Amino acid sequence: MSSKDTIIILASVGTTIIRAKESTYDLIMKELADYSGMEVLQVFTDDHAAHAMNDNVKNIYTVEEALEKAISLKYSKVIVVPVFMTKGQLYNELKSRLDFYLDRLDIKMADSVLYDADSCREFVEIFETIRTIKPEKNYLFVEHGNPYYHCAANTYLQKAFEEKGYNNVKVIQLKERDSFGQAVSFLKERKADETGAQLIIVPIIVAWGDYMADELYNSQDSFVFRLKNAGYRAIFTGEGLGEFEQFRKIYLKRLDAVKE
Repeated sequence: MSSKDTIIILASVGTTIIRAKESTYDLIMKELADYSGMEVLQVFTDDHAAHAMNDNVKNIYTVEEALEKAISLKYSKVIVVPVFMTKGQLYNELKSRLDFYLDRLDIKMADSVLYDADSCREFVEIFETIRTIKPEKNYLFVEHGNPYYHCAANTYLQKAFEEKGYNNVKVIQLKERDSFGQAVSFLKERKADETGAQLIIVPIIVAWGDYMADELYNSQDSFVFRLKNAGYRAIFTGEGLGEFEQFRKIYLKRLDAVKE
């Protein structure tokens, strides 16, 4: 597959926070271009976010705008690299939008970050290079998600941590009916309420955005504040995983997996 006939589309839900874009998506885009030698277009699947961001910076496309540009530039093949953590609702919606162009373009779509047991093990190994998981602390890996699409990936991820001996890690999905109750049950089992052990909140998110901030810590009803009000020593940094080079290398692997 040559760069002459193929263009890469980097697809994310998008963000209107310029710092988050610059510290994640822009770096993934550059690394994909440098690695492949191909042109890369940055796509926000949230059309409103794409148009809003274009008021401040240029060259952010909606899905359809990017595909039309690929056609106008005479590319015949497209590789779509989604930054999504799981093959959930957003992944499936993106695939549906791409399908409308299959009569005009040869489109291949890479896997999400977490898509099977091995990819979850890969994630844990990568995270170990980013942060040391200390046995005296407890960790909540918090994913936004939708229980109908994401629960399998979270189950695999939980098992991957346990296989490594990290019994002080719990994977939580905010959209689950009783995510806060699950977190408290885990912390009670760990006797965190008795020992006062520090609790580290790790968002399973590529780029930081308002929706995650609101649900995690921006109000008295948010996840982190409820944990603090319950007496737990919750620490939260608000970093997106895409800010770390070790994590961003996943997208080069996903690209390789679909290249001919």
